[in-house]
Amino acid sequence: MTEATQPLAGIKVVEFSTMITASLATMMFAQQGADVIKVEPPGIGDPMRWLGSQKSGISGLFHNCNQAKRSITLNLKAAEGVAHARQLCLSADVVIHNYRPGVMDRLGLGSEALRKEKPELVYCAITGFGHEGPLSGRPAYDHVMQAMAGFMTLQGHPDSFAYVKTLICDKITAYTAAQAITAALFARERGAGGQHIDLSMLESCIAFLWPDGGMHLTLQADDVTHGAPFADYYQLPLRSTDGAIAYAAMTDDHWAAIFDIVGRPDLKTEEKYQGMANRSVHMAELASIIAAQKPDLTSAEMVAALAEHDVPAAPCLALEDLPAHQQAVAIGIFEQTEHPLLGAVQHVSAPARFGGTKLAPCGPSPALGEHSDAILAELAARPQP
Repeated sequence: MTEATQPLAGIKVVEFSTMITASLATMMFAQQGADVIKVEPPGIGDPMRWLGSQKSGISGLFHNCNQAKRSITLNLKAAEGVAHARQLCLSADVVIHNYRPGVMDRLGLGSEALRKEKPELVYCAITGFGHEGPLSGRPAYDHVMQAMAGFMTLQGHPDSFAYVKTLICDKITAYTAAQAITAALFARERGAGGQHIDLSMLESCIAFLWPDGGMHLTLQADDVTHGAPFADYYQLPLRSTDGAIAYAAMTDDHWAAIFDIVGRPDLKTEEKYQGMANRSVHMAELASIIAAQKPDLTSAEMVAALAEHDVPAAPCLALEDLPAHQQAVAIGIFEQTEHPLLGAVQHVSAPARFGGTKLAPCGPSPALGEHSDAILAELAARPQP
């Protein structure tokens, strides 16, 4: 692999975190060539190691968020551990943490203290609710943030609430952090020096949800014409004889094809379903009518029939079905590797291709403290300021 396909080669990142937000962000850096050192407490380390399917002190969740990193255990309640952590931070290009406000400052590892000594350092502090306000000191986990940021109301109905059944808020925040840090590194390369980045889960998630979820709240003038919430455009799945499909009918021709496939050609002449403006107002009703139909077709047959009219559609697949799907195989989404402690593992490759080339499979996720001695030796050999 050439350096061109490892855009962050030569960048050193130090991560202080538990759970997903900072871990996933820095794993993206590791995939792209950065040297990522994960600082964990002695004992159990990052609690994510013990959640879900696991082997040898490494869970599938931990592995998926920590590939290609090095792990060092440091006791930050002891002066020696803090001293080593400080050395480590001052040897890095990026420091990232997801601790509550004030924790790193009390340890002498805050942004101001470190950047005073190393101005070119990029420092990213991830919090749940930000550094100000009545909730600033509160802990934040994904499902709590789903409630606070509006996801649960959007998924449910006016009189009910539902979770998005994935750790969506954690992952949104991770991607937001990765983009912000990369932007700061780019600015540094252009001579701007290092900088401090504050990032809250709450703001990241609301910003993510707002473009479509908040579109009806965006235009504030008195003479705005409001259409249906964009959530109504997510038509209910269409049942098949062996499962269901999702479809995205947008044009008149798309809808004509849908009406034919479900055996309701009469809907073509209904004025309220003709044209995008009319359908927008009645979309929830129309989606319910279509979902109530039961065509005598398999999912594959329905998708093929809709493809003839260029209607976007896909079968509702289980995660277990994805690795063998011909499209996933064609673009190489899944990778099989051998882990020294876990044995055979399956994971998803990095989605971005640089120079048209897929990134090489990541190195293994680390055992707790696996690289402590090597990292401490590197610090000891580093010239002191």
